[in-house]
Amino acid sequence: MPKFREIKDWAPGYLNVAPQHITIMAACLACGEKREFDRTLVPTEMRQRLISEIEQHLKCAACGAKAGKLRFGSYMEED
Repeated sequence: MPKFREIKDWAPGYLNVAPQHITIMAACLACGEKREFDRTLVPTEMRQRLISEIEQHLKCAACGAKAGKLRFGSYMEED
């Protein structure tokens, strides 16, 4: 199974400038749940906002907490 490798200390600022080849992972800081984030499901008016503003609206599907953080990176094959 491929492993997600986060790009440390990198954030595009705005969702609409994050390159399409970058995978976005949503992580819940409350329970640790991680899921791939589908940027196409973000309403059009929200795509022009700062990542930090979008994170305030994230709600964990596992525990219901509003403690989401977006991580940017890509999948790598395990050795």
